Amino acid sequence: MVLPDPWTRSDSKKLLPTDARAHNRTLVLRTVLRTPDVSRADVARITGLSRITVSDLVGGLVGDGLLIETGARESKGRPGKPATPLQVNPLAFAIIAIDLSQPHRFHGAVLSITGEILHRAEVRGDLTGGGALTAVVNLIARLQSATAPRIGGIGIGSPGIVDGSGTVVESTNLGWRRLPLATQVSERFGVPTIVENDANAAVTAELNVDGSEDLLLVRIGTGLGGAAIVNGHLVRGANNAAGELGHITMPGPGDSPVTVEATIQHLLEQGGDLGLLQRVGAVLGEQLAPVVAMLDVPEIVIEGPHDLDVAAIAAAAETAIAGLRRIGTGHPCRVRPGSHDEDVVLIGMADLLLSRTIATI
Repeated sequence: MVLPDPWTRSDSKKLLPTDARAHNRTLVLRTVLRTPDVSRADVARITGLSRITVSDLVGGLVGDGLLIETGARESKGRPGKPATPLQVNPLAFAIIAIDLSQPHRFHGAVLSITGEILHRAEVRGDLTGGGALTAVVNLIARLQSATAPRIGGIGIGSPGIVDGSGTVVESTNLGWRRLPLATQVSERFGVPTIVENDANAAVTAELNVDGSEDLLLVRIGTGLGGAAIVNGHLVRGANNAAGELGHITMPGPGDSPVTVEATIQHLLEQGGDLGLLQRVGAVLGEQLAPVVAMLDVPEIVIEGPHDLDVAAIAAAAETAIAGLRRIGTGHPCRVRPGSHDEDVVLIGMADLLLSRTIATI
């Protein structure tokens, strides 16, 4: 999996010298995780760190059981000691990821450090307020008890506005306001915990599909959420509300203002025929075209329920953007359906958790 840079978050403080070792430790782990058959010399070349620094860090990581040496490579007639490939120990720890974005259903999974799903669980019901918090804790406990590797961290994708500390500032769907979810879960289970907006988690997972560093994502569900990664950085915004596309108003019947979210939900409630889906795509394209023009992003991903023909919506959105954004050079913005189905938030939260906490696990 490709991990985003944990040290470039818009809400992070300037990296201090005392953080350098943790930063370099994370950098080495990420490099080994995403580069097969990599040696210490390879890590030094890829990261730009000195060989002495890499050797010291790798020694500590091997001692901690996070990295393992897999045997010397064949020298192929070259002089000197053969290089020893490294890999992340898949049994070092597991990760719990939780998706709270669906109404009346929370689902989660235990994932290995390499992204393999080891176990699943879910809970259904009226999941709002205090009952929703209890359901989250119970779901995590079930997943924790179902796995042999120790749990190294917990990642939770929540609808609504989530700040950099993992507090759910506001989630209308869940009935939460100023809920310090990351702190409460971390204290309850004793492991690093992060909470992120579900669309931010989804865009992180989709970023890994083709390796692009610039990507917009729109999630169609009970509401309408969005997220953006620009130049490899997750965009959170000054108020942690970047991507709140659904609350923008547009002219409705009789020119009365209605939100984009309400417009799309009204169209979808009328049925799923091709004409309506194309209208949904056109509405999204009209709203996204100025964003594409400002940021010059090459790709947009549209996520939706499995029973929604997202491909038809994406095609119409791409056509609308191309018609509104008239540029003489470059390539048109591609709009495609999502790639991970219902696991997209789980995969994204695992990626984010590893990128932000792997140095401390």
